[in-house]
Amino acid sequence: MDKKLTWLKQLSETCGVSGFETPIKNLLQKRLQGKAKVSYDKLGSAVFTNEGQGKDLPKIMLASHMDEIGFMVKHITKEGFLKFTCLGGWWEQVMLSQRVTLHGSKGDLVGVIGSKPPHILTPEERTKVVAKRDMYIDIGAADEDMARNLGVFEGCPVTPYAEFAVMGDGKTLLGKAWDNRIGCAVMADVMENIGTKHPNTVYGVATVQEEVGLRGAQT
Repeated sequence: MDKKLTWLKQLSETCGVSGFETPIKNLLQKRLQGKAKVSYDKLGSAVFTNEGQGKDLPKIMLASHMDEIGFMVKHITKEGFLKFTCLGGWWEQVMLSQRVTLHGSKGDLVGVIGSKPPHILTPEERTKVVAKRDMYIDIGAADEDMARNLGVFEGCPVTPYAEFAVMGDGKTLLGKAWDNRIGCAVMADVMENIGTKHPNTVYGVATVQEEVGLRGAQT
């Protein structure tokens, strides 16, 4: 795999749901070390600054958000299932059987999104799409105590799992979080290669919490 595809694979497969973007920030900091000055706002966005040679410098911002859609644990049932809330917009039709990674206090856990099985649904329920509120995450815990002992807690972030792959035409890429990790990739390429022989001040901004209300972009 060439250097560019390896970089895109890293950006896609690294976990960073809204409010928990630090792993992506670390990737960008490593990539742009020595290429731009870095600063941060109080919400957590990273600002990579490149100053050109002009006196009255036009200021240009290249903004891309680091976060991806995901979930957050809001309740652990006595049976050990995890009820969750969505971080960002999710379509119910694609959620069931989605494999996820739960980032617990004792390390990552494998999970899968489930719901009431078809054979115990009423005829009316079988004709409807399962609502988010009726889904849960199964991490293989026998009960609530076991789930908590595994490191699960209310507020625990959860990321969808998807491996990066190059598809049949050799140039179409499969993976999660392209919105907007591909923007992060473009921003990083520009900041790495722009040099200083230009009349601008360029800000490459990696923002947080876009999926839950454009919060990083606003700050």
